[in-house]
Amino acid sequence: MFSRLNLDARDMTALSGAHTIGMANCMHYSDRVYGTDRDEEINPSFAQTMQQTCQGPSGKAPFDVQTPMRFDNAYYRNLIARRGLLTSDQTLYGDGGLHDNLVEMYSADGEAFARDFAKAMVKMGNVPPPMGMPVEVRLKCSPANY
Repeated sequence: MFSRLNLDARDMTALSGAHTIGMANCMHYSDRVYGTDRDEEINPSFAQTMQQTCQGPSGKAPFDVQTPMRFDNAYYRNLIARRGLLTSDQTLYGDGGLHDNLVEMYSADGEAFARDFAKAMVKMGNVPPPMGMPVEVRLKCSPANY
């Protein structure tokens, strides 16, 4: 799907780094930290800490527990340490392929991450919406304008 939009593995890996800021609702990470989606590769102390934040449907946790309000490359260091909050995040690291190399590079070089993220965001911004989809400019991302 990404390649049809002129986005490659490097773009996808860099764009995933947006998860260095923001929060996820418990329902999106509970399977990973409690067990049904949990693999033995998750950091056990991280899983335990995230279980404590997942108390009921309103529980939230930061994607990046070290620097949750700073746009930096800590997200990639978390993946290497098996502390990816979402299963979809953690799948970027650990299969020995191209994504592993990119995660390792971004974890060590924040400037390379920032540069690639900016390039990928420009490419993503040039992707047109699907035909017939209503388009709106939001002043706040969460609520729709209509």
